[in-house]
Amino acid sequence: MNASTRAERIEIRATAELKASLEKAAQLQDQSLSAFVLNASREAAARVLGDQTRFTLTAQQMKDLNDALDAPARELPGLQRLFAKPSVFA
Repeated sequence: MNASTRAERIEIRATAELKASLEKAAQLQDQSLSAFVLNASREAAARVLGDQTRFTLTAQQMKDLNDALDAPARELPGLQRLFAKPSVFA
């Protein structure tokens, strides 16, 4: 990431113990504290957002999903009656 593209600032407060732990971990990774915290935060955000946008299925679950999607649509008389009425937006 190019430093010139980073215009936003994030400020956080931590206990002395947590800061020391983060500094030690950053040092072990040969990173600055800022880079370490930013990278860890980016990875955590990607996991959280990924959980909201992607899911994984076993082979059996995928087969079951495909079978359900390929099956003919069920007749829903209530829905047919609803669509037979004039739209309230027309």
